[in-house]
Amino acid sequence: MPKDQHIKQLADAGGVQHADDEYWYRPLVAGENLFTYVAHVLPGGYMAPDAEEAEMFELSLYMLEGALLIYYGDEEFTLEPHTALFIPRGVPLGVRNETGSVATFVLTFTPPPKIESMEAWLARVPEHKRKSAGEIRAMIGKDQDVYT
Repeated sequence: MPKDQHIKQLADAGGVQHADDEYWYRPLVAGENLFTYVAHVLPGGYMAPDAEEAEMFELSLYMLEGALLIYYGDEEFTLEPHTALFIPRGVPLGVRNETGSVATFVLTFTPPPKIESMEAWLARVPEHKRKSAGEIRAMIGKDQDVYT
């Protein structure tokens, strides 16, 4: 398969709302053994820890921008930019943005959720829970996708 079929620019990635919360994620890579997305958690956004889901995946989280309160099993701590966190299978992960700024991070799952193709998966997401790349940038207050 040509490399161009494996390259995706964040600037082209639309977003999906996690639940009825202020947590949006932008799928980038879906493979046989991993799934990676960039997440944006708006001020006040919260994703509750899920013990059942924790048994399914091993995760890697890398903070790009902002700060998040992390719920890591029975622990709570703040994660700031340029910090990585390994979440072993069985440790429930939750996040809360208690700041006035958007928090952005990269999350990788292994094994990946069952996704036959990115297009088929996105087609199953209700329209009101999807945003284009431009709509996501406007929502998070960015003209472009640059994280330093």
